[in-house]
Amino acid sequence: MATDTFLAHHLDQCEKQQNDFASKTDVGSAELYFHYYGMLMHQQNMLQDQIRTGTYYAAILENPTDFQHKVVMDVGAGSGILSLFAAQAGARKVYAIEASGMAKYARQLVAASGFAGVVQILQSKVEELALDAQVDVLVSEPMGTLLVNERMLETYLYARNRYLKKGGRMFPQVGRIHAAAFSDANLYAEVANKAFFWMQPSFYNIDITCLHKEAAAAYFTQVVVDAIDPSVIVSQCASKTFDFGSVTDPELVNFTIPLHLQIGRACVVHGIACWFDVLFDGSNTQRWLSTAPGQPTTHWFQLRCLMETPLHVQPGHVITGQLRLAAHNRQSYDVFVDLTAPPLHPGQLPQKASGKFDLKEPYYRQLNPQTSAAWPQQEQPTEQAPPEQQQQSYVQQMHADSAQMQQGPNYGWSGQQPGVQQYPVMGHVSQDSRQQSDGHQWNQQAYQNMWQ
Repeated sequence: MATDTFLAHHLDQCEKQQNDFASKTDVGSAELYFHYYGMLMHQQNMLQDQIRTGTYYAAILENPTDFQHKVVMDVGAGSGILSLFAAQAGARKVYAIEASGMAKYARQLVAASGFAGVVQILQSKVEELALDAQVDVLVSEPMGTLLVNERMLETYLYARNRYLKKGGRMFPQVGRIHAAAFSDANLYAEVANKAFFWMQPSFYNIDITCLHKEAAAAYFTQVVVDAIDPSVIVSQCASKTFDFGSVTDPELVNFTIPLHLQIGRACVVHGIACWFDVLFDGSNTQRWLSTAPGQPTTHWFQLRCLMETPLHVQPGHVITGQLRLAAHNRQSYDVFVDLTAPPLHPGQLPQKASGKFDLKEPYYRQLNPQTSAAWPQQEQPTEQAPPEQQQQSYVQQMHADSAQMQQGPNYGWSGQQPGVQQYPVMGHVSQDSRQQSDGHQWNQQAYQNMWQ
């Protein structure tokens, strides 16, 4: 009996240590993180994302069975907007947990909205929360870039393990990461050109060319965040699904997405494009929140891992490899990409490309005015909404799209006969999502020199 007690105590302490926010998070990173989310301007950026906020609103209000007379916990409540949605949906009690200074603004908002008797703001990290209660529903917006950046999903799981009743609901319930090959010579040249500064043999009479190789390599370690023209996607996608109701911390901390990507047209593959979606699996209605290329743009945009060594491929070729993510204590991930393509010519070795990227240090390309020119709309008449539907409000539009989204966003690929030019089907092209660098000026001669 003494041995069993000791073992149970030991396991309990190990679990607490494993789930302790401080034990796995760099202090400086945490301070900057909570400072950032404690500012109204950054909350505004998320609130103004109509796809994000509108989908949460619809997912909660359209599922009264899950919220009416229920006890809800909002994990990382921020401004308290999701807590207020839950209150509007009829929740009996909402615990809004927010660690940053935003908690004081959330209290003001709750009081001004008339829900002070329902929504209780608790300023604390979830891992340090002293609350003797079990809840029926968890709501949260724990998604970062590529779903997992900022590592808030682990906090969401902690709340699940500690506070959610058996059989309770989670909003969102499922998350998926998708990856596909892309071809974008403009982007490749743009990033490569950044390092040409270091090719100057007489910078104020100093030769700095010795640093060019290291500088060029460093630029190719940044993931690129922007809105992607769907036409640059040249393969079907590989996907990985996380069920937040059952996934464990170790499965989030280090995971791999195997890649087996059939190429649809002759091109130069410059890397892997990634995006994510989440499912709100309500009792009354299901809602998907998608960040896919061609869908209306969100504040998450999409992400690309740009390889320093491109791969030359033909229609029907298959690129194999893997996308691996390993968490680090700066609340983000290292991303490892390994790709193999068929040889350029018979008898030669296969083409290979690999890269390591820090998800914490992205190149926010959509903030660069030189690359903000809108990319042209592709003609997809079967996907276009009728003119009268385009005039509907956002919530009405979501209702119109609901039937299509019940089975999840269509990331299908128009597979045709081998040798025939093929293009991926990414859904309709939205007026809100056209941000691409069609007119970007780049050093074409420098780009060509790389292949000499």
